[in-house]
Amino acid sequence: MMMKRNLSTFLLAALSGASILGWSCNTILSQEVQPLDSTTSSMELLPGTAVGDVGWVKTIAHGDTITYTTVRAADQQVWLQHNLGSRQVAIASDDTSAYGDLYQWGRSSDGHQVRNPVYQAAGVPYADPAAIPIATPQPFFYNALPHTWWATGTVTDRWAAVSPQTVSSTNGCDPCRALGPEWRLPYNTEWGRLIKTESIGNAAQAFLSNLKIVAGGHINGVNGAFFRIGTRGYYWSGTASSDGKAIATHFWESSVLPSNADIRGNGFSVRCLRAGIDSETAVPGTVIAHTPAYKRIYIGSPSIVKLANGDLIASNDFFGPNSEARPDGKSFTRIYRSTDQGNHWSVVTDLSGQFMSGLFLHQGTLYIMGVSGGYSNGNQVVIRKSIDNGNTWSLPTGDHNGLLRSGKYHTAPTPVVVHGGRIWRAMEDALGPSTVFAKQYRALMMSAPANSDLLDSSSWIVSNPLAHDPTYMNGYFWGWLEGNAVVSAAGQLLNVLRVHTFSKNREQAAFVQVSSDGTTSTFNPSSGFSDMPGSMKKFTIRYDATSNRYWTLANYVPNQFHSIVPLDQIRNTLALCSSADLISWSVDSVIVQHPDIYLHGYQYVDWQFDGADIIAVSRTSHEDGQGGAANHHDANYLTFHRVSNFRTTRNNN
Repeated sequence: MMMKRNLSTFLLAALSGASILGWSCNTILSQEVQPLDSTTSSMELLPGTAVGDVGWVKTIAHGDTITYTTVRAADQQVWLQHNLGSRQVAIASDDTSAYGDLYQWGRSSDGHQVRNPVYQAAGVPYADPAAIPIATPQPFFYNALPHTWWATGTVTDRWAAVSPQTVSSTNGCDPCRALGPEWRLPYNTEWGRLIKTESIGNAAQAFLSNLKIVAGGHINGVNGAFFRIGTRGYYWSGTASSDGKAIATHFWESSVLPSNADIRGNGFSVRCLRAGIDSETAVPGTVIAHTPAYKRIYIGSPSIVKLANGDLIASNDFFGPNSEARPDGKSFTRIYRSTDQGNHWSVVTDLSGQFMSGLFLHQGTLYIMGVSGGYSNGNQVVIRKSIDNGNTWSLPTGDHNGLLRSGKYHTAPTPVVVHGGRIWRAMEDALGPSTVFAKQYRALMMSAPANSDLLDSSSWIVSNPLAHDPTYMNGYFWGWLEGNAVVSAAGQLLNVLRVHTFSKNREQAAFVQVSSDGTTSTFNPSSGFSDMPGSMKKFTIRYDATSNRYWTLANYVPNQFHSIVPLDQIRNTLALCSSADLISWSVDSVIVQHPDIYLHGYQYVDWQFDGADIIAVSRTSHEDGQGGAANHHDANYLTFHRVSNFRTTRNNN
């Protein structure tokens, strides 16, 4: 039965009469820990390298030694094998001795988390972690919605502070820091990886996993009542959500609820992760930009050009549920510059109302072309130019200064080519017969006279759009998108498109023919599909006259990753591929690869020839010491890569 105690009773029961001089993020106040001073230290024996190997970590908090068993899980990370506040590894899913403490999200081990005897108070007198006094133990605060604990919190809040000095109104004390500097709360992405690699599908399987996860229930942050003890487990991550919520994982009787948004006032279990240098590998390439997954802002649409003065200009946009990806409700693209061949980068400016856009040079002038933003705002085709090497840009406000077409358009940073006196750029509109992804897109080609004013909409013509046809590929065709303007060896202008299917073993591109005047697109389904490595993901094809070959950096899928998931979801390998005729392709070199397909991706790569080299930028999902990427698709890095002497890779292979 739940017991509610006043402060004096709590002090007698939980602290044995000790006076509290101060609290810190690395102080654990549990039912069996008696803080006597302000010193905390830890000792550790790491598990072996095999899955299931165990070790231990000891923390000495105010003269009392606590020993936690640690384990190397199937995700190859080291976790506690029991809950924070528990003195033993569980022997059953409902082992009451292994339940441990129950924390409100963002709060330190200040006494509120103690399960027995519970110390609670109705009402929430403090708005955020920085407001809670650290001089005395604090109760578990419960209150009616919407006035629960930290109800004003946003998606960018954190539970990662390592000391009272670093606590703020947006960052609470991480109680896992008591175990040592490498220990912290797991992010939501890390819980997801663990569940997948440990094959956990319910509470019973959670206990049978290497972590021996228990069903300790939780305390309701609205009424202070215990809930589902012995049948369900609720575990916080260090990842915030919006509207005063945070992300937790629920282990129920017949299912697992990952990425569940719960009010921060609930009291959930905490399981700590050792995420020091042994959990990270170096990010491939040179980092241009980074946004951690906990912010729920992701990096998209990488693009790159090299200016005549030798500077490199790169760009990317942002997407995700966090409104910071759309300041003032508008999508934006960020421009970067490197003056030392890609070794270091700086932010130049942001372009509001620019999205899914690619940089290109035309007659010595720098341009960027894409769409304006989300479909709800029309998603117009927009183009801008810079006459000062990317420092400032024109503003597309009308038909004569960059607003090329109104409607619902879609694209990516794909090539611009000049051929037959015209400049060509592939696009899609989203006016197809379906609103389903890929099926909604109709392939088209935009073009303008090469010597015309590219910011004037009257310079551009648009070919007839080609919609999804459910009869293609014997019914397996799901749609096409992100086309490339490419000139064939015979001089035919082509729109080479990414083809979306659900195949786990085969990737094909579509080859649409475009008339020389730019008005007509035609496609022959019996001959227009061709095998191409990585063609279920966005790719860029460019022709190199020196080698007389077409080249691409694509997400080729090696055989060991076939038959797992649809190939459009596998982006953990970036390969340099080439072809003499656009039909027969060779995989010449693997540039980047990671063995994990779920949380790693080196994708949407845009690139340019640079003499004997290729320079490229990637939308990269990779470890970052802050929980890694949300998934293979939602990237946390923009990275720069140089492929040296790319033409020799084919000869060497």
